[in-house]
Amino acid sequence: MRIRPAGRTAKAKSASGKNRRRSARRNRSDRSPYTARPSLQKVNIDIIAAFLRRFPLKFSTARLTLLEIADKVLEKKVQMPRPAKLKAHMVFEMLTRSGGRARAGVTGACSEWRGAFKGGYPVVTTVNSQRGHRLNVDARKYILENPARGRRRNFRTIPQNLCGNVKCVNPRHIRMVPINPDSHQGENHPRSKFTDKDVVRMVKEYNAGSTAREIAKKYDIQLTYVEQIMRKEKRTEATEGLKIRGRFGFR
Repeated sequence: MRIRPAGRTAKAKSASGKNRRRSARRNRSDRSPYTARPSLQKVNIDIIAAFLRRFPLKFSTARLTLLEIADKVLEKKVQMPRPAKLKAHMVFEMLTRSGGRARAGVTGACSEWRGAFKGGYPVVTTVNSQRGHRLNVDARKYILENPARGRRRNFRTIPQNLCGNVKCVNPRHIRMVPINPDSHQGENHPRSKFTDKDVVRMVKEYNAGSTAREIAKKYDIQLTYVEQIMRKEKRTEATEGLKIRGRFGFR
């Protein structure tokens, strides 16, 4: 009588499956040219910087995002993928140049934008992460909302150059000023129930220890709306500059 060898156990099958998936991931990562030569990342970043400083308008920032521009440059010059170390703020800096003379009222020289302009103001293109829509954003506001270091921010105000140079995108030379009070936003909205002072009062109560549910019940509003205010997703013109406690400390 012939005895068949015992089949592999479920545990052994699971282990072999994990090994196959691990080797597949390793093979996919090995396809990148930067795996064998990590120094290529810096070389290609320098190639992008040199190209954009020489031809800043070759690829319009009004049509392509900053990282898409980097992809186009690498495709044109070396036919290689974008290095992982390259970030959008680095491409942003490549599209600026020192404005030379110092101006009254500000410290340091201007960083003049060399990309596209729209309506007389510097613009960059961004993509909505939820719907995929392309948006033209004022480059001055973009660099304040997406700093090279630190937390991203969301402004409901408009940028103004302290140096008087509309081409300048130096964050130290830009301040955010309130939107036209005649516009229907924030407390000026026809259906707004609360003024900015009311919103600030809610934030102070929240920081003092009140829960979002208690505030919603006190002011007779939706709990979700209170949570959005505390996350600085709603009424940001009222909470701008305020510190609001959160799960991981103050934001």
